[in-house]
Amino acid sequence: MMLQNQQNQQNQQNQQNQDNQNQDQNQDNQNQDQNQDNQDQKQNDQNQDENNNQNQDQQDQSNDQNRQNQSPQQQDAKISPQAAQQMLQAIQAREKETQDKVNREKAAAMKSRQKEKNW
Repeated sequence: MMLQNQQNQQNQQNQQNQDNQNQDQNQDNQNQDQNQDNQDQKQNDQNQDENNNQNQDQQDQSNDQNRQNQSPQQQDAKISPQAAQQMLQAIQAREKETQDKVNREKAAAMKSRQKEKNW
């Protein structure tokens, strides 16, 4: 009877050790997944930034070309309401992209903090 109790205790201890190892492995896998997600998000942000820069460059070139095509008398005139509206929309779009990017980074930081203290 005493031997059986010792064996049961040993089995329970072995099971506890196995559970702890499984928990550690799960935590490691979650951390790896989070790191991969962060890397993917960073790459997506970089790609989006590159696309935005290319679009802005094209818009700048188009604006430069339009200014060159204007006569000197027209260049002295104020900008048109349509041009002002286009510039405003471009600035607002860029601001929104920046805010979205900041919010994504904040959310990722909060998510990683929550995982670390999930005990």
